[in-house]
Amino acid sequence: MELVREKIVLSKHIGREKSQVLLEGDIIVPDTKPDIASVLKTEAGIVISKVNPMSNRISYSGKLGIKILYMSRDGEASVHSISTSAPVDDFFNMEGVSADMWINLSSEIANIDYRIVNDRKLNYRAVVDIGIDVSENSSMNVVQSIEELPIAQQKTTIFTMSNLIEKASDEFTIKDEMVLPSNKPAIRELLTYGTTISGKEIRVLNGRVDISGELIVTPLYKGVDEDSVIELAEFELPFSGSIDVAVAKDGDFGDVLLNVIDSMVTVSPNEDGDDRILALEVVIGADIRISQNQELEILEDAYCIDQNLIISKESMDYRHLVCRNKNQFNVKEIVTLEGAPEILQILSVTGVVNLEDKKVVDDKVVVEGIVSADILYVANSDDAPLYNHKAILPIRQVIETKGARLGMEADVEQSIEHIGFNMLSGKEVEVRFLLSADTLVQESVQAEYISDIEFSPLNKEEMDSMPSMVVLCVQKSDSLWSIAKKYNASLEELAAINDIDSTAELRDGQRLLVVKKINTDEE
Repeated sequence: MELVREKIVLSKHIGREKSQVLLEGDIIVPDTKPDIASVLKTEAGIVISKVNPMSNRISYSGKLGIKILYMSRDGEASVHSISTSAPVDDFFNMEGVSADMWINLSSEIANIDYRIVNDRKLNYRAVVDIGIDVSENSSMNVVQSIEELPIAQQKTTIFTMSNLIEKASDEFTIKDEMVLPSNKPAIRELLTYGTTISGKEIRVLNGRVDISGELIVTPLYKGVDEDSVIELAEFELPFSGSIDVAVAKDGDFGDVLLNVIDSMVTVSPNEDGDDRILALEVVIGADIRISQNQELEILEDAYCIDQNLIISKESMDYRHLVCRNKNQFNVKEIVTLEGAPEILQILSVTGVVNLEDKKVVDDKVVVEGIVSADILYVANSDDAPLYNHKAILPIRQVIETKGARLGMEADVEQSIEHIGFNMLSGKEVEVRFLLSADTLVQESVQAEYISDIEFSPLNKEEMDSMPSMVVLCVQKSDSLWSIAKKYNASLEELAAINDIDSTAELRDGQRLLVVKKINTDEE
């Protein structure tokens, strides 16, 4: 009899760690910009472009980008902006990591603060949350079946596994033109602009991954009109594209993290000579992970009527995909401005999502966190004609995840799909955030598999000592197959003698007649 083997590859979870990194530096005001009187708004983003695992250590590098909107002392239209970027280069010590492991690194700005050093210089301090998840692929030869051994004497089980089969990074560029709507004044000076990605859709096909979504661009500028303090426009630019991934197949799962790596907006005149056209060029980075769910029938146990089987088993640890889904929910709150000037006109509302906690319970994942909102508005104040009010909106959302249980692990990628607001009074604003949550629940499983089987002759004395037939009382853990193996009996004959089906479930206390089966050559 020959063993039928199958080589399988499993993704084994090694560990998960979190840390915080402090990044600080100075921003110098360019000679073309006026002095700083006060800072209106600070925005920051971080992109990690390279991750390098080594022995017990993970190094990473990327870029921190900072945008500052500030007031000078030269009248009502005294809003200006400066931006800068700084390299990020750091490492993370983690026991057990090696160069051939899969590293998933996430980065998020937890807090950004600033200090005005003098009229021409700012000092910034950014606290960055770094999360690292490490896994590795290991291969093993599993016994699937035994040739020429009757199927009835082999007990099999379905082995379900979720494997990470490819991890890649790529970039693509979006180029487009945006024309200001007719109800907006032409541009005198472009102050700053925001770029966010929403409506992300991923489709895995043979040899490629299709990505689509919308790029939301929000330019903030000074208008040419005399009564225009500051203007905001919003554009939704759909995009789509494909990234080649040779091992990808229809039905695989694709997790893709998109980041705006670099962007540039230039202003140009239209046919009438008015600066109303904005040319956009954005470089988007895509971190791609392709995983497969596989089902494999493997041998769990076996016995042979005329030979003794010595079964060797080994243990394995792997991750099993329990549930993945994507849903949306609203976070809405009325913000009261305390200690701030009254609102004349709201210019923009922006926000950043920070998840602080997530818990897996039965069929659910509960997430808690905050949305940090910035409300930029024209104020009813001679001292501060523009004002930026910060507000914190709490998040608590229950996400349905069928099959999830306490002790399992959940990954939740959350993003802002849309922002709405409504001015209720000079002191109250209703803000609404539509959030998207991509949720993945996995279970760490420990199991055994048959790695080898040796065949040897039956011990005749041991077989002779067994009764030729016996009437037994079924116990709770008994099955017809386990009884047949224990008494070296034929499963089909055992079922026929007791007038039951070979697949029937036995009742506790049920009586069975068992007849020992021995090779006729030995009788």
